[in-house]
Amino acid sequence: MDDRFQILEKIGLTTYDIRVFQTLLNGGVMSAQEVSRASRVPYPKVYISLKKLIDMKWVKEEKGWPSRYYLASPDEILMRYKEEMEKRLSEFEAFLERVVRPIYSSKGMTERFDVWLVNGLKAVMDTFIEAIKLAKREVKIAIPFEPAQSFIDQIKAVVVKNPDLSVKVLTSESAAAAVKRAIPKAEVRFRDAMFGGGVISDSKMVVLMLSMAQGDYTAIASNHPYLAMLAESYFSYLWEGAQSQI
Repeated sequence: MDDRFQILEKIGLTTYDIRVFQTLLNGGVMSAQEVSRASRVPYPKVYISLKKLIDMKWVKEEKGWPSRYYLASPDEILMRYKEEMEKRLSEFEAFLERVVRPIYSSKGMTERFDVWLVNGLKAVMDTFIEAIKLAKREVKIAIPFEPAQSFIDQIKAVVVKNPDLSVKVLTSESAAAAVKRAIPKAEVRFRDAMFGGGVISDSKMVVLMLSMAQGDYTAIASNHPYLAMLAESYFSYLWEGAQSQI
């Protein structure tokens, strides 16, 4: 197997599945017999892999005699994979809340709080988005830099899924109008004197940006209530002195 395709093993594809995927990638529209011959996957096993990839919506079928198969576009494969991961995450979250938390609490266990460091622009932005996803009631966001439209769109995609979520965004004057257009439900205020930024999710999860010197992005993420309280206090101080974006 081509080393470039090993990542597919990590998301649950078998060796046969990967061979079929590679064969369709290289061969285009093919019958099951052609896929079997080119991939060297035994004919009965080809149908198992094809069905699995069709169920994942990574492969499409043209009905006929014989039926022919081809890969979905990379964009669709990525979208379908994200949909599946979000579904699994929601199901796992529901399991933790419905099954694990009641037992955990009944045993009198003490919850331990974590603090971790996040380095690099992409990692910091991804952590921002993950913290926003955790919010059920309220999220407070401080963006001291000029955010890329793609980043604003990511925030929008998350908050629109929860119509009851209260959203406050504190940003620069130059970015305020764009944020308000993209997220009409958000209460947006602006000010130019902000030292760092971050996210506060339901007063529980907090991401605090520490530095942005010459593109060097670093942040602290934590579920510690004391850090969340400090972040809330600082956000409220900045918020009260900011101007509203109508």
